[in-house]
Amino acid sequence: MITVASLALPLALAAPFAVTSALPAANAATTTTKAPAKKAATTTTKKSAATTKTTATKGVTYTIAKNGVKNFKAQSYHIKANVNVYKGFFYADAGKVTFTKKGVLKGGVTYKVTRSVAVTKGSKTSTFLYVKGQGYVSAAQMTKGAYMQAD
Repeated sequence: MITVASLALPLALAAPFAVTSALPAANAATTTTKAPAKKAATTTTKKSAATTKTTATKGVTYTIAKNGVKNFKAQSYHIKANVNVYKGFFYADAGKVTFTKKGVLKGGVTYKVTRSVAVTKGSKTSTFLYVKGQGYVSAAQMTKGAYMQAD
């Protein structure tokens, strides 16, 4: 019969060897390329700090209305002119959502919509529709139905 100690012993011995074998390689890499690594790290830090500043200032936070989130089978909607598309960040511990501009949707195209979110800010109520694979768009800028080009 196999005991628990005979099963655990190979695992206990294998773990320290794997850790110690990785340490010399890491030390060798830092000693040979010390100066370039520091320059690259400071440049990366500056870029990430600038990115977080711009993202934080673009978002607009709304309160989700009661029964405000509705999922449904994909429906066709279209837009006639280019409109902004937003990325939605839903709060886990509060009934809020923050929309940050993600890009622009081209006009004259049919899109599939699968979700609607009714939100309020102050006394104003708005609805955002989720365009499949793109993001959220204001419902006031979309028209239900497929796009048909005028003659």
